Amino acid sequence: MSNILSKQSGKYFWLYDSECFREPSPSLFEANHWHKQNAINGKEFGRGTTWFVQHDAHSLVLRHYLRGGLMSKLIHDHYLFRAWQRCRSISEFNILAHLHQKGFPVPKPAAAQVSRSGMFYQADILIHRIPAAKDLLQVLKQTQSTEFYIQLGRLIAKFHRAGVFHADLNIQNILQDDSNNFWLIDFDRAKILSPSQTWQENNLNRLKRSFLKEKQRAGIQWEEHDWLALVEGYHAAN
Repeated sequence: MSNILSKQSGKYFWLYDSECFREPSPSLFEANHWHKQNAINGKEFGRGTTWFVQHDAHSLVLRHYLRGGLMSKLIHDHYLFRAWQRCRSISEFNILAHLHQKGFPVPKPAAAQVSRSGMFYQADILIHRIPAAKDLLQVLKQTQSTEFYIQLGRLIAKFHRAGVFHADLNIQNILQDDSNNFWLIDFDRAKILSPSQTWQENNLNRLKRSFLKEKQRAGIQWEEHDWLALVEGYHAAN
């Protein structure tokens, strides 16, 4: 993505796609700004609110970075600042730009913001929305074929072969579009590592725990033999 530009102004630092935005500003990362333009066309609730916004011809997803776990009770959305390029939104923008350029099925990044305050920072990101896609929590309301899981296993293997470590590989971060193509989303804390059986197996185990959890919690249509098909596809691709 040769059209990526950076800008710093006072406490703010941005990376942005100049084909999407002529100039970055803090307002782009505020839901209120989009509300005033009547440009919000949806939202989802998770750790925080994810907003779906329309900017010219671009359907975008706006997300504010929030802490999870016990730390979230003490520090809601602040992170220790070390360097602009190490901030979470900037790191995620960069890895998405790299993977998108390489042809991986990931969202194209639009803009990332860091707002620094002394030793800490807050972060936001705008990415392009995957059209006509549902996460696997929705898709697995219905039973899927063996081929579905084989293809999913092949996709994960493709990322692993390239050394892509997805820090939160779960079924809500895997989408399927209306052409039955799979996509991975949410690359917060993702890294490019040397391929290793240890972290790759841990990554797969995390995904399996997600299937088991959502079968219990949400009643998804998934069985152990579906996991065996996924693993078959994964190893066949290596």
